[in-house]
Amino acid sequence: MKKIALIMDGWKRWFTFAWPAGILQRIRQTGEEVSLYIFNSSGGWSCDEEYNTGEYNIYRLPDLHEFDGIILDLNNIGYPKVREDVIRRAKESGVPVISIANEIEDFYYVGINNEKAMRMMIEHLYEKHRCKKYWFVMGPEDNYENVKRIAALRAYMDEKQLTYSESDFYCESFEYQCGVNGFEKLLETHDKGRLPQAIICGNDNIAVGVCEAATAHGYQVPKDFCVTGFDNFDKAAYYEPRISTISHIRENVGIACADLFLHIWKGEKPDRFYYTDTEGIFWDSCGCMPGEVPDQAEYLKGQVMYGIETARFEDEVFSLEYELLKCNTVREMMYCIPQCIPSLKCDAMYLILDSHMDTYKEQVKTHRSLSFFEEEDFHVEGYPKCMQVKFAYKNGKMLDTDQMEIEGIFPFFEPQKGGTDFLFLPMHFRNRTVGYFVIENAVYLMEKQYLFQVIKTLTNAMENLHKKEKLEHMNQILSDLYVRDSVTGLYNRMGYQKLSISYFTIMREKKMPVLVMFIDLDRLKYINDTFGHEYGDFAIVSIAKAMLKHCDADAIAARTGGDEFIVLEGAKDEESGRVLAQKIRTELSKTQRAMQLPFDLSASIGAVVAHPGEENVLESYVKRAEMLMYEEKAEKKVSRDS
Repeated sequence: MKKIALIMDGWKRWFTFAWPAGILQRIRQTGEEVSLYIFNSSGGWSCDEEYNTGEYNIYRLPDLHEFDGIILDLNNIGYPKVREDVIRRAKESGVPVISIANEIEDFYYVGINNEKAMRMMIEHLYEKHRCKKYWFVMGPEDNYENVKRIAALRAYMDEKQLTYSESDFYCESFEYQCGVNGFEKLLETHDKGRLPQAIICGNDNIAVGVCEAATAHGYQVPKDFCVTGFDNFDKAAYYEPRISTISHIRENVGIACADLFLHIWKGEKPDRFYYTDTEGIFWDSCGCMPGEVPDQAEYLKGQVMYGIETARFEDEVFSLEYELLKCNTVREMMYCIPQCIPSLKCDAMYLILDSHMDTYKEQVKTHRSLSFFEEEDFHVEGYPKCMQVKFAYKNGKMLDTDQMEIEGIFPFFEPQKGGTDFLFLPMHFRNRTVGYFVIENAVYLMEKQYLFQVIKTLTNAMENLHKKEKLEHMNQILSDLYVRDSVTGLYNRMGYQKLSISYFTIMREKKMPVLVMFIDLDRLKYINDTFGHEYGDFAIVSIAKAMLKHCDADAIAARTGGDEFIVLEGAKDEESGRVLAQKIRTELSKTQRAMQLPFDLSASIGAVVAHPGEENVLESYVKRAEMLMYEEKAEKKVSRDS
């Protein structure tokens, strides 16, 4: 099975859907055993740089050495460092690489011939409409296609000896607002008596913006000047006036990519540059009369149906948001997606998360401070080697993913047949990567904005749940700090007073005997005075560790004074106290020998058992145990003095 990696940014740009659609179309036509792995993001759509960092990190997920071919669509990535990193990793992979619509050294190129296409447009304006004075409203200055198109315009004007200046150019973006802003700026820069004969735009979005701004200023297109676009979006044909444009079948780019790899895998050496066809379509905006008028009724019908579909999906997303609020776990959230979003028809969905999502739950068991909450060990660059599968949905059924871990991405997603596509989408809390979402055979969804909204909604809900769980654990620690001894981790006197009576009462109700033990560290003052308080603290901690090791998990083990300790736990028989006391003494002896302490590490212990049916209160048993402890301590003193 061959594997192709497609790295792209642009699922919110509907026309980029055509790239993978064309690739899969050709693969399925040929019947080749090839699968497509799409790593997509929307990294340029937020003003939050950290959010964009989290989006673009999806490109670091795949090990590109494991693929048989790589396709790069980097034109929409506005971060040079991200582009450079992707290019570097692709070159280091050692596998053939195709760059879509962007010429990159050492890579194959598939796309339109931008210079030829733009020359076609300006040549039409010059030859047929006798336009000699131009304004240009174009896309981003560093965009490859924009650079090539401007170069073609300059070359043609130089060839025809047409005069122009830098003030005739405005570059911003490929969006509608660029057209509005560009016209306003150029109109401001130039005297109104020096209007151009034509305004050439970087694409149809810009052209519509220019036309709208011109109308607002009282100008008419094409009466006052021609306006042209590029790409043949639907707005070109259905806007009034219809926009003269350059048409190219975008799916052909994907088809060409698939064909190119098939030739390479056969050992052939195809040309490095592969250009797909373009066609000039000259309509009302440049003064031409279209030969065939588009069917407005059919277009409006499509718009109506799209509106209905969008409204239905928005209702589904609202339902998803509501249901997610009721979820207490990530797994519960994932169950909501197929239930609330039936529009997401796909063969399978998977959620893979970094195990660090849950580390604080383990940390809370061992930490007695809030310091570990300050920073979480999430990846900002790359992904951890081993990740957890939190959710798997395939062929309409939920799969059991308890304790399922994977290394890398391929073993779990190995396709059974060629023509399968896997769409990998980033999951992150701003710049902190928490995992990724995978949808199988869902390229059709890239044509719309469904996925962006669903993933964004799910991620926000996950982050809110994560914050809620952390807050609950922080509150738990704060509560523990109130009732816990900071040195030993045992309950302090306050904790003992809060819990002991309840514990004793519950055991009485269950008619279970209770062991009451009073422990006192031997000769703490002597240790502190002779060897220092560090040794005294060590001795105290050693007793606490021995108690925690040998007492029951549900026992009340407390430090009630400087060197005094109390234990309450269920008693099995009368010997329970003696057995536990001996375990603690043995543990202290082991510690003394292991650490080669310069003093005897020992404790005096008194223990009694409170039997069901006895009327005595807890305090009376504590006093009896304390008395027994003092008796033992007195015997030890006599022994030392004799």
